[in-house]
Amino acid sequence: MRSGLSKVAVPLFLALGVMASGAQADCLKDAGGDVICGKGSCARDSSGQVFCSAFKDGEAIRDRMGEVLCGKGKCRIDQNMQTWCSTALGGGAERNDKGLVMCLDGCEPASKTMCEQTTATR
Repeated sequence: MRSGLSKVAVPLFLALGVMASGAQADCLKDAGGDVICGKGSCARDSSGQVFCSAFKDGEAIRDRMGEVLCGKGKCRIDQNMQTWCSTALGGGAERNDKGLVMCLDGCEPASKTMCEQTTATR
């Protein structure tokens, strides 16, 4: 009976830990060796430059052309290869069955202006 409980409890606790962690501030090393950080997630473009969302729990996403674009919330690429992000800070976004991006509180285009590049210091 005890082993049955472990088989359920361990995966449940692991799943809860992943769900609770959510999006956080991020840092990545760029092609030049500098560490770049942001309030939200970070991503590398096709040339190795790092860009991070300027918004807490925002997302940086590399589009199909290799450019990094950012948003206030989660971002997804639609069926027309356009990148859309939630207008809500930390809000969710996902593609529906038709390939349209649906977002919490509506969607807005991802933008380079919503990205930041802050070099980390010691």
